[in-house]
Amino acid sequence: MDTTEGHHWSAAVQYIEQPKGQGTSYRFRMKTPKGLRGTPNPWANEKPFGMWIIRPMGGERHLPSAKKLRDIYLAEVRKLEIEYRVRQRFSLEKAETWADALRTERDPTLIRDLIYDEAERAPVDERQAFLKVATATTLPLSKAVEQYLGARAPDNPYGIKPLGRTSANEVVTAVNYLCAFRETKPEALFLDEITPELVAEFQHDFLPKQISKKTGRGLTPATVTKLVGMLRGLWRWALARKKVKMDGNPFKPPEDDLPRAKKASEPKRDQFKPDETKKILEAVPQGDRLGDLFRVGLVTGARVTEIAKVTVSDTKEDGSVFLIAGGKTDNAKRVVPVPNIAQPIIARLRLEAVSGDKERLFYAFPINASTGTAKSASKAFTNLRRKVLGRESDERLAFHSLRHTWKTISRRAGLTIDDAHDLGGWAGIKRTSDPYDHGLNSNELAAAQEKVAELLQNEGYLEGY
Repeated sequence: MDTTEGHHWSAAVQYIEQPKGQGTSYRFRMKTPKGLRGTPNPWANEKPFGMWIIRPMGGERHLPSAKKLRDIYLAEVRKLEIEYRVRQRFSLEKAETWADALRTERDPTLIRDLIYDEAERAPVDERQAFLKVATATTLPLSKAVEQYLGARAPDNPYGIKPLGRTSANEVVTAVNYLCAFRETKPEALFLDEITPELVAEFQHDFLPKQISKKTGRGLTPATVTKLVGMLRGLWRWALARKKVKMDGNPFKPPEDDLPRAKKASEPKRDQFKPDETKKILEAVPQGDRLGDLFRVGLVTGARVTEIAKVTVSDTKEDGSVFLIAGGKTDNAKRVVPVPNIAQPIIARLRLEAVSGDKERLFYAFPINASTGTAKSASKAFTNLRRKVLGRESDERLAFHSLRHTWKTISRRAGLTIDDAHDLGGWAGIKRTSDPYDHGLNSNELAAAQEKVAELLQNEGYLEGY
């Protein structure tokens, strides 16, 4: 049909076909011009253009009418290609190229004049952004965040301490709040537009009035401080790398700020009581995915996401051990011995996963792609806990409270802090002997884990297990 590339717009090339045979409806089909490949396709819900542009013709079977539609479609493709060339010419990437030339030129006057001439040709709605970036005064937040997260990625080549996935998401959340405060989008808000006065209003007036999507309540002072801290890091990076011309970091707290009020007395995360674990164990028996998850967390102290991510290859066939590949702390990567009471659960889950050709034991709980966490499992447990123990347990108990419970019992069972940290994956206290001290061996760890399970059993935590 069409063997042309690029800009062959001759009417002699038909660009139409009847895919279902003669007498059926026509459709438009042409090879995508190279300049458009990979760019958003407005006729396919903004999905990237592939090798071909294919558009239906509304069931048209009349050839002369199909040719007229073809000519309209060709004109639209040509217009889109021209528009894309213009966008590329005045893109932020092109503007950064001008900025590099301006910084390296001994006599920047000529380059600056060329930049202003180029800006005059840019579309009106893109002119300001192009000019600001090209003259090297600042970056839009969209570009700054992209570069900042790249500089702090786990595999960054700069030797910079990487941001964890959660922290990276918090940077984006903080930027979104800042854009909401300025009533604009990241691509239209520039680093140098944020002043200390705006930061003060943002931090003390705007953020405390916002409602958290996660909790449904107002942002806490700790959350506000954390969000401002994320933005402070972004601006510090930009200032150090000459991405913005400012006198200082607008997010730096003033030295004469008023003293902070002591945190109001609120219910804190607590450990479970024996009668509470008994009620939950009665509500969800073994074989129930949530019941299995709770039981494993209760006797190992592992985090909910750590358990949810355990794979078939990370476990022994007899269920006696599972591997946690990594997580919140450097110490999170560990081998977890499973006490005897829970080994049949792990063995069964492993067998079911293998039979169903599943990778993870708790495949029923998906892992959130953006955060890498098992939010669905946490939410399911919250609903169960509220149903069994009431909403009054909200501020005191969560799945994470099982870690508090396990650690408390581990101390009472005679485990040292170091051994408890090895089993539970807490960040331990650094000592000079650490490089030489490799902790307990696998048999000793299993015996220590069994001590904890035995005390849990004796104190009634495992009744109905």
